[in-house]
Amino acid sequence: MKAIKLMLMMSLSALVYSCGGGGSDSGSPTPGPGDGGGSGESATISGKVTYDNVPHNPSTNGLNYNATTQDPVRGVTVQLIQGSTVVDTTTTDDNGDYSLAGETGATYTLRVRAELKQSGTQAWDIEVVDNTSNNAQYVLDSSSFQVDSTNFTRNLNAASGWGGSSYTSTRAAAPFHILDRVYDVIDKLRVVDANLQLDPLVINWSPNNIPQSGSLNTGQIGTSFYSADKIYLLGAADTDTDEYDGHVIIHEWGHYFEDNNARSDSIGGSHGGGDRLDMRVAFGEGFGNAWSAMITDDPIYRDSLNSGQSQGFSINIENNNVSNPGWFSEGSVQSILYDIYDAGNDETVALGLGPIYDVLVGKQRNTEAFTSIFTFMTYIKENNPTEVAGLNQLLSDQNIQQNIDIWGSTEIDDEGQPSVLPVYNEFNPGDSQQLCTIRTFNSSTTSMNKLGNRKFLKLNISATGSYTLRLTPSSGEDLDGYIYQQGNLVAFDDAGGSSTVNIPHNFSAGTYVADVSAYRTNACFNVALIQN
Repeated sequence: MKAIKLMLMMSLSALVYSCGGGGSDSGSPTPGPGDGGGSGESATISGKVTYDNVPHNPSTNGLNYNATTQDPVRGVTVQLIQGSTVVDTTTTDDNGDYSLAGETGATYTLRVRAELKQSGTQAWDIEVVDNTSNNAQYVLDSSSFQVDSTNFTRNLNAASGWGGSSYTSTRAAAPFHILDRVYDVIDKLRVVDANLQLDPLVINWSPNNIPQSGSLNTGQIGTSFYSADKIYLLGAADTDTDEYDGHVIIHEWGHYFEDNNARSDSIGGSHGGGDRLDMRVAFGEGFGNAWSAMITDDPIYRDSLNSGQSQGFSINIENNNVSNPGWFSEGSVQSILYDIYDAGNDETVALGLGPIYDVLVGKQRNTEAFTSIFTFMTYIKENNPTEVAGLNQLLSDQNIQQNIDIWGSTEIDDEGQPSVLPVYNEFNPGDSQQLCTIRTFNSSTTSMNKLGNRKFLKLNISATGSYTLRLTPSSGEDLDGYIYQQGNLVAFDDAGGSSTVNIPHNFSAGTYVADVSAYRTNACFNVALIQN
């Protein structure tokens, strides 16, 4: 009988896939039940842990269950359990192999926990839980067995649950495929960063996670996404499952990485190919796609969906012929970043992951400007002066000016809308300017993440003191303003209304940036930086 059971263990509610719950084990013959006490003679209990890996069909971009392989479960925790006592703990190696110490004659079970944990100079703490079952952690349990030799073998496999035309049993492999894609990321990062430290991350996956917005606790997650050290992944069979969509998993992990180890100023929101986006969103989403291609060394991003997960879509990250190329295009960003990583399409730049990683965790993390293709390309050129010619060509290929700086001050592409440029309007104390936002590139009335929806300000504070950023609407617009320093929000006003907005702050000398928008409308307004 296929079963899922809940148990309390070490103060952690653990969702257990028992051996009868989607996994299988194999090994030495198991005698009848003994007293479980053991003989006192030391025994090595070892074996291999695998999971059913279902690849994509290159023709349909759906899942190809007929090509399922049993791949090693790498880097996860394996426990030897006697009764309610954990006798020994280890982690699987790159081949999925484990080794534990027990006794002959004793009766045990094995538990494989859906987690990657390591402490020390390089450290991480990542687990997969069921957000629809009180955040219970997924584990794979073996059946009980009695050790009959000093070298005892027990293998386990987490099955996909696929019955030929539908899922007919527990999808035990799902959490372990998700973790294995995360392992791919860690495997690359620990090479380029000897002191890699990753903040704790919880990945929420459930077969109940559906593409409908509502309560996360019941699975109404809307779409796969990252927020505040948590990733939520879709699992709705015959609609949209993401547990085998490696690019989706790594893309969302990339947002977690930006949030904790690097920096992203993206405001999120809806986006798609060909959209003219807020430059921060363009960089964040383009980075996520490029990141998944870099980690997998596969530029074809695939996402499976629909009945039987048999269909899907793909994106060629390496494609330079993107729709509406420019500094506002996620397609342009992903193409540039991946070409920097890997010299495809006859490009002359092939820096690999290290230099890209160094910019993300270094200069870009501390930039005074908002994160964008302007900041990244300025810093990658500064760090790699011998590659400037090739990097400039990548910019030109995407209709972006070569001689850029972090402020995009040389950019000339306004997409036919003069109010889009300059990228930043510069203010010194006492300055005042009339600015306008547009909604020309919006496809809905609610989205505020497209090109021209917001005005970016560069505020030059030469002396420490009290200043006010004043926003005066010309015809009753509801204005919002946010002031940042190196990615940190220092002052804002988004209370609503149609009157003048005053944002006072005691500034230290330095450079600040502001994001000003009019709520869901084209608008013109006066902006003034006033010394109090």
